[in-house]
Amino acid sequence: MCGNAGNLLSVEVEGVGMQVCHNCSKYGKAKVKESNYHSSRPVQLKSEMPDVKIVDNYAFLLRRSREQKNMSQEEFAKLLNEKESIVAKWEQGTLKPRVELANRIGRILKINLLEKDDPSAVAMEKKAGSGELTLGDFIKVRKKN
Repeated sequence: MCGNAGNLLSVEVEGVGMQVCHNCSKYGKAKVKESNYHSSRPVQLKSEMPDVKIVDNYAFLLRRSREQKNMSQEEFAKLLNEKESIVAKWEQGTLKPRVELANRIGRILKINLLEKDDPSAVAMEKKAGSGELTLGDFIKVRKKN
């Protein structure tokens, strides 16, 4: 990040894998290195909550709970170590927090922003259709007599 080409470490910064110097490594999380002893076995990084997703009405719940605790967006952002503009986007519903962060927000505000993710429900939803019109809805197909 700073351009130092010395001894680099593998870290994940904002979801992006990077090679950074020791000083810049504090801005991310260290990646698990594979030792030579275990090189024949693939390393599977554990996802903290793979079968959960953020609830649909997260924006309303987040704003209502924050206001009930008499916190401003600025105070709440500082508590989470996030930018105030990010908190505003969450409350507008234009940006979803990451699952890990939603879990932390839930603990702080004493709300549940997560629900079990049911992949079969998504498949059924796609089969049922989205209710939106497509080009095919406007085309009249002539049948041969």
